[in-house]
Amino acid sequence: MIPNEEGDEIDSADEALMDMLGLAFFDITDDQDEEEVHPYPSLHELTPLVESNQLSLQFKSNGVCIFPPEFSIRAEHMRKITDELVWGGVKIQDGKTHETIQVWKNGEIEQRRTLTRLENFIDSHQDWKQLCQGYLADILSQLLGQKMVLYKEKLNLKPPGGSGFAPHLDSPSLKVALGEDGPQTFVTVMVAIDDMNEQNGCLRVCKGSWNEQNHVQVVEPEKDGNPDARGRAGAIEEPIAYELSFDNIICKGGSVVAFNGWAPHRSAPNMSPFSRRAVFLTYNPACEGDFHERYYAKMEELRNSWRGSVGLANRQQQQSEDEKIESDALATLPK
Repeated sequence: MIPNEEGDEIDSADEALMDMLGLAFFDITDDQDEEEVHPYPSLHELTPLVESNQLSLQFKSNGVCIFPPEFSIRAEHMRKITDELVWGGVKIQDGKTHETIQVWKNGEIEQRRTLTRLENFIDSHQDWKQLCQGYLADILSQLLGQKMVLYKEKLNLKPPGGSGFAPHLDSPSLKVALGEDGPQTFVTVMVAIDDMNEQNGCLRVCKGSWNEQNHVQVVEPEKDGNPDARGRAGAIEEPIAYELSFDNIICKGGSVVAFNGWAPHRSAPNMSPFSRRAVFLTYNPACEGDFHERYYAKMEELRNSWRGSVGLANRQQQQSEDEKIESDALATLPK
């Protein structure tokens, strides 16, 4: 220990030099630890807000709840854990979707195969697991007045030029996997990772007191069809969708929105030069059971069945060479 002029002990030569120069010494590491901010608020802090803002009543009447900013997750945290999932070499089994998009480069339009979606990933990343099965499940449970559990998760990356999604309802498609043997009630939570606006294809929702007895007409799925395309239930024909009034959900990164499984929703293509990423998490009441693992197992079974019926190999065997190259490249990027 080195004493200074006041007789106080100084722990290091660096501190001694700073003292001689008449400058204060700051322990940056300790300050950072003290100022570290949790990525999302505690449920205890939010309980009065749910009651005072009458969020539950709004959700029942509109089928949609745009949580106040106090419920938001730090956008920096959302971007961090998203980058770790996409670029950090995290092993995700059978949960990647690629899309061929058109991009303008050097005065010409070129096609590029791009990763656009990830599913079934919470067991591969602890921060995502804590967020989806902890904080988000908790605030949704508080909103609905009953415990909710995660049914499925989907991360949409929506790169520049990435397509939107057609108008549809979630509940009919979510029931395809397990039918009457699975949950019957669904609510989806969206967390914006990047700012959402009209240009980058924000979520659009048609508000209303939607339920199984009061919902718009949907297309009957193709029997034994591709469960991710024409075999998917819940699609709304364009003439019907044209008559609906969709509200743009324009919000900041980290914002949280919930909508019920019978609420029509859609989005437009991303016409901006930047990605518009968002995670969509579907929950069901805990009293109906926890079906997260069974859902993904059954969907893979249905997908393999369809592939076999049209002469395609299983997912691993049919993976194209460019996807393998891309996957290998992503796995070797610095973490």
